[in-house]
Amino acid sequence: MRKVLRHLPFAVFMACALSWLIPAWRETMGTMHDASQHMEYVWLVPVLAAAVLWARRRELLAALGAPAPLRALPLILLAAAFLFLGTRGGQMRFLQASAVLLLLAAPLACYGWRAFKVAWFPIVLLAFVMPVGFLDNFTVPLRRASVTVTAVILNGLGIEVQQRGTAILALGEPYFQLDVADPCSGIRSLVALFVGTAAYGAFVLRGVWRRWALFLASVPIAFVGNILRLLLTALTCQLYGQSAGMMLHDNALFIVAPIYALCVFGLADWLRRGDGPAPEAPAAPAAPAGRWAVALVLALALCLPAFQAWTAHRPETVYESDAFLAPDFRPVAGYSIRYPWFCQTRDCPWSAAFEADGERPGPCPLCGGEVDRMSRAERDILPNDTQTRKAIYAAPNGDAFTIAVVVAGRNRMSIHRPELCLPAQGFVLSVREATQVLPGVPMACFSIHQKGVTRNSGFAYVFLNSRGATVSNLRRVVGDSLERSLHNRIQRWVMVTIRCDTQDFRTPEGAAALRRFMEAWWPTLWAEGSQPDAR
Repeated sequence: MRKVLRHLPFAVFMACALSWLIPAWRETMGTMHDASQHMEYVWLVPVLAAAVLWARRRELLAALGAPAPLRALPLILLAAAFLFLGTRGGQMRFLQASAVLLLLAAPLACYGWRAFKVAWFPIVLLAFVMPVGFLDNFTVPLRRASVTVTAVILNGLGIEVQQRGTAILALGEPYFQLDVADPCSGIRSLVALFVGTAAYGAFVLRGVWRRWALFLASVPIAFVGNILRLLLTALTCQLYGQSAGMMLHDNALFIVAPIYALCVFGLADWLRRGDGPAPEAPAAPAAPAGRWAVALVLALALCLPAFQAWTAHRPETVYESDAFLAPDFRPVAGYSIRYPWFCQTRDCPWSAAFEADGERPGPCPLCGGEVDRMSRAERDILPNDTQTRKAIYAAPNGDAFTIAVVVAGRNRMSIHRPELCLPAQGFVLSVREATQVLPGVPMACFSIHQKGVTRNSGFAYVFLNSRGATVSNLRRVVGDSLERSLHNRIQRWVMVTIRCDTQDFRTPEGAAALRRFMEAWWPTLWAEGSQPDAR
């Protein structure tokens, strides 16, 4: 009976913690089943964490001591802050971080510092369930490095290829082209290897430096594996054609995964040489649990569901108006305006541009379906309250600037960075350059081209709201979360993209053309008297 009572505070604590853990679990399952995230490995993370914890069970049982709720209080408070921001700000990663912090606090609060030192590592492994989209800024150089090495090897083998950004183009026959999009950068393989090497090192290696060496070896192993996948794909394209190469690429994991495993096992075996038998950890006498500590643990546990209920209760949210924007595109001196129209029938490719002051086009000439200024693909993907509008401003010298304005609704998924969707549409992007096009108006500029097209087009974008503009997606996301969670206000963020097929904005001539157009068009974007002052 005494043993049961000793573990009662932990049982109550974990039962009450479910109110924090279940939302994070739901978000994690949603991520795992989202094909666009390429995070199928997520199911393995809790399995590995549980395996490491089970392997340390004797050490953990020997380390159980008296509760230390005051030491755990900072972790619980930090977890509460993340839960608040995640629930009210709609940020999945904050919910997951809150769950990990709370699980870290549980052994410390209920069993003391020695138990925490044994249990912290497998619990921290759970942080790898978080989506790695925030690492996309690091994937461009990773993609370019993989493509560069692969192109050098192919040319050395006598297969003439050319690197263009993050793409490999064959110069001879048969022709093939490989575009290394973000999921092919190796970042997902790297994160999966991080989890695997960390868990495996905890099983078979002793000493902090050995485990860190195996963990950090994930970087070169993932890099080499990604190059091998690209190389095998290119060789298959050369020998059997593009379709065969793409089939191998889609199933290349079955080839590179055993190579990953052999590298990890071989390195771990080498690091393990010279190790003697593991010393037996002396069992510490169980410290008596003070009544005040047990009472404090139970009080903290009972506060968890109450705080979750208070956090989830939202007063009526202030939904900002989009009246700071002009309701539609307006004329610009020296430019004619055309509106793109799209067929609303799925799988119908028809679209055409019509004069802005002309009549609305009739039914689709291909299938007879309805037409609209918002494409069917955008309507299917974006939340229902997202507003989009497009226009083409053509200059007499032949430059045509295609403008897209996306006004976010209540759902924060209305807007995402173009770096995530352009590669999926077949575009190859250069490295981003942030440029101050106008005073207070920064823009992120790229050179882009599509498959089989050698000419570069200019592409630029900016995020803005009624208070100003930024090219930092982190600033936009954090600002949006703070506004939602702390001020109970949904800001109306807007993304503006500009594309010109005849000008490369990264060249002096293209930058000058973009600046001239923005000087004329930017004031027309805003409603009368709403344009923020230049900063």
